[in-house]
Amino acid sequence: MRVELAYEKMMAAWLLENVTKVDEESKVCLLGLVSMQYYFAHMLLFEIGSVEAAADAFRMVDEHSGALHPDLLDKAAGYGKIWPISADGLDSLRRALLRASSGGGRGGPERRRRFKNAFGLHDEDWSKVWGSWRPRGDPLEPLSRPWGAAQSGAPKPSFRVFVYDPDSIPALRALTRGGSFCKHNQWGMEVALHDWFLACPCRTDNPEEADFFFVPHYTSCLINHADTFEGCDTKQLCGPTTELFQQVLSSSQHYRRVDGGRDHIFVWGSGMAADGPFATWRDWVPNAIFMMTEPELWNPYKEVVLASYTPYKDILVPGRITVDDMIGLGKMAKPVEERSVLGHFIGWPRPPHPSVMPPEQCQNSSCPLNVRSVLLAKKGDEMLHVDVDVPYVESFMGLTSSLFCFVPRGKSAWSSRFFQTFFAGDLAQFLAIAGDHQRCIPVLLNDRYEPPFGEIVDLPKAVIKWPMTEVDALVDYLKQLVVENSDRMVELREAGRELRCWYAWPPSWVEWSWLEMNKSEFNKTCQDWHLKNAYVAVTRLLATKAGRGRGRFYWPGAVSEALETPGAL
Repeated sequence: MRVELAYEKMMAAWLLENVTKVDEESKVCLLGLVSMQYYFAHMLLFEIGSVEAAADAFRMVDEHSGALHPDLLDKAAGYGKIWPISADGLDSLRRALLRASSGGGRGGPERRRRFKNAFGLHDEDWSKVWGSWRPRGDPLEPLSRPWGAAQSGAPKPSFRVFVYDPDSIPALRALTRGGSFCKHNQWGMEVALHDWFLACPCRTDNPEEADFFFVPHYTSCLINHADTFEGCDTKQLCGPTTELFQQVLSSSQHYRRVDGGRDHIFVWGSGMAADGPFATWRDWVPNAIFMMTEPELWNPYKEVVLASYTPYKDILVPGRITVDDMIGLGKMAKPVEERSVLGHFIGWPRPPHPSVMPPEQCQNSSCPLNVRSVLLAKKGDEMLHVDVDVPYVESFMGLTSSLFCFVPRGKSAWSSRFFQTFFAGDLAQFLAIAGDHQRCIPVLLNDRYEPPFGEIVDLPKAVIKWPMTEVDALVDYLKQLVVENSDRMVELREAGRELRCWYAWPPSWVEWSWLEMNKSEFNKTCQDWHLKNAYVAVTRLLATKAGRGRGRFYWPGAVSEALETPGAL
């Protein structure tokens, strides 16, 4: 009855198949609109069985509900008494759509049921994802089947990932609230990677055949919004989320399969790394695989002196830049001949972490390790664009009008400004607008920072990394490089253009930006975006960590089916 009423009102009376009218109506009654689109999507998925049509309806839900923090959405809906929706219900439907876009059964041909998954991949694409690339030490024999777990018996790395389900674990549900809300910000890869593994051909719903167990959460987003968990913000370790993680693992049948959570995967999207959201991780999952942005220390955590990142087991990932930002940076870019600024930086001064030097001893530009202050002290140099406390758009203007973009250490090592530099140019060139549009060249001033995916891309060809304490010499070097080695400048820009798509997190088909991306010039910026992106890079690197014998019993003549059920022997 609700669906019939929603259809009658939305389509027949209000003509809401028109997107412009939908946007107008959302200003009048946002939650009413979200409620009706939710019931459409729910019906289309669970009653009609049309995944594509349900995804099309859910995009509207994603776009409008994403404007509200999940707690605010529940409050505005009267906790189900005013409008019959909840943040948990929207999140659950999102996950169901992503899972339905790919298989994940117990093996065999039914593992993949659709031509394309939610990220535009089909089985032929899955083989291209691997192509001639192999994990280190793997033989280079011809592929008879696609790599990955798209089909039963696929050649290695046929690793499979079991994704913990928040619908069945209350503590996990609290950690994954507001997917549509949390995907927007620079920490949105926590949502993006959850979406990816739900829709991945490598997913399995049979934990007994899993090589890895993915534990989803959106804590970087939820902790940064300090009202989500009482007493939690980015200035101290978060007790409530730590307790929730402990509850999730305590209730898991799979957590103790191997020592220290070695087959479990977590994503940490902010400078807090693992310590802020899961303060006791070293006691619970010291051997787990962390996909994370932060290889160093977070300044506000003075008592934490050991980084969460461990090179041999963890995977560094880029921050998430929205499709709008990637396209917008390209549109604003100026041709090289019009870039009169040598170097650009806008930001606040930051001392080093207390374990390196007491902050009170490194407050200004007289301290070389306060590299931001050293840069800001050069304000007034007509060749540099450096400033503090200015509108955000000013940073975009600097990115798109400078030859070099400085990326100094801040509260921690990683910075979204590094990934923005790769998209601050080139789009106008694709659109045949006059002028040689090129990106600014990133200059890392962060001795301990490792950019992601160095195993896949040749970073020294596209990036300058300079000692933090030698900024004065850097400016002279860049001036000389511009005047005397223009060919090297071209090589750096071209190499950056080649690798930048590895740093993109394209949206899935449950997001409104999926439509924006496919009708925009992003397809020209990254023509093979569904094969060359951050998800594919992460999946390739994860393949090197798969061990088929991990956590299993096996012997000649063993019956595998008997091993799939605990207590069967």
